[in-house]
Amino acid sequence: MTTAAERWRLAKQFFWTRHANPGSVWTLVGAYPVLVAAVYRRDRRLLAGTLLFVAANPLLFSEPDDDAAWATRVVLGERVWLDRGLLSSPGDALFVALMAPVFLSTLRAAAERRSLRTAVGTAVSLVVMFLFFDRMARLYETRG
Repeated sequence: MTTAAERWRLAKQFFWTRHANPGSVWTLVGAYPVLVAAVYRRDRRLLAGTLLFVAANPLLFSEPDDDAAWATRVVLGERVWLDRGLLSSPGDALFVALMAPVFLSTLRAAAERRSLRTAVGTAVSLVVMFLFFDRMARLYETRG
């Protein structure tokens, strides 16, 4: 009989291996602007659908065959970073901490229906997201 800790470890492994599929990564990237649009439009159905999709996303994809895809290396790099501990790389932890206000201010601008701030915030959020992704892919490639 498996313990709760073992079941949790297996669930995490299941999630991360499927999330490493490039299809999972790219559809989640695409879900962010949809989430912002749902908040901006105050569309509860779109918001609920987007959140449901994000929650179910790893279940929709299979484990990737290899780590050849950049998006796969991004997710595997995240695992390396998390397995080492968030504070193992203070620069990455600081980067994530600085990203949060950008994402939150974008959602606030959307909620307030400030179209220019929402559009700029969404664009900046995506740029910041890709900078973090690049860092995670490089971390995976140089892990040691």
